[in-house]
Amino acid sequence: MNVTEAFIDTHPSFTTKEFADALHEETPGIGRSTIYSILKTKCDSGEISRVSKGHFVSSSRNAYFYELTDTARDVVALIQEYYPLVDFQVWELYQMNEFVNHLLAKNTIFIEVENILDESVFNLLFDRYPHVLHNPDTEEYYKYAGDETIVVRKLISETPSPFGQYRQASLEKLLVDLFGRGIPGSLLARSEYRAIYEDSFRKYTINQAKLFRYARRRGIEKNIRDFIHKETCIALEGEHD
Repeated sequence: MNVTEAFIDTHPSFTTKEFADALHEETPGIGRSTIYSILKTKCDSGEISRVSKGHFVSSSRNAYFYELTDTARDVVALIQEYYPLVDFQVWELYQMNEFVNHLLAKNTIFIEVENILDESVFNLLFDRYPHVLHNPDTEEYYKYAGDETIVVRKLISETPSPFGQYRQASLEKLLVDLFGRGIPGSLLARSEYRAIYEDSFRKYTINQAKLFRYARRRGIEKNIRDFIHKETCIALEGEHD
């Protein structure tokens, strides 16, 4: 086992400086560009993950993945067929059942679409599905939602990029949106937030830079940091005692 592998094996969480110091002990003349290249290679291979600027974790935690329901996949396929160039993301309420204590009995599929084209996507889906709402507020949602509601909303600019062929919203986005104004946070009891956050950070690699950048865009970074510090046992990278 070389020094790089040995370091990663014994350091589940580390900074760029800690990694560089370890390599300098073994090879004093090693350059900064070489160190950065090694880190990039390890990230690309999946051995480590960057969770914030200058902070990495070994990949014992998995990348987040959720298997969409058949309806959600059909909705995505329909949008991609009629609007192949539209920028959108999908997520559904059922995926929170992995984290909450009280399982959600009814599903809601959220389709978040770039500005202007959200109305066109709504019209497309409204002709084919029984319960489709366009940018509803909380009162409208509870008044008109059915057993499997589709909500078409505007996609907030600078939202973290989606993943997979079905353009699924990132877990970082979902964690932030719990604290934003609107429907997502109102559908889950505030008492569930701790379990959602702690299980997410425990089971999956969370890109903290991405999470807090999006939280700043939404104006709720302080709310989320305060919640994590005061109500969870999560240790953020770079904020250890």
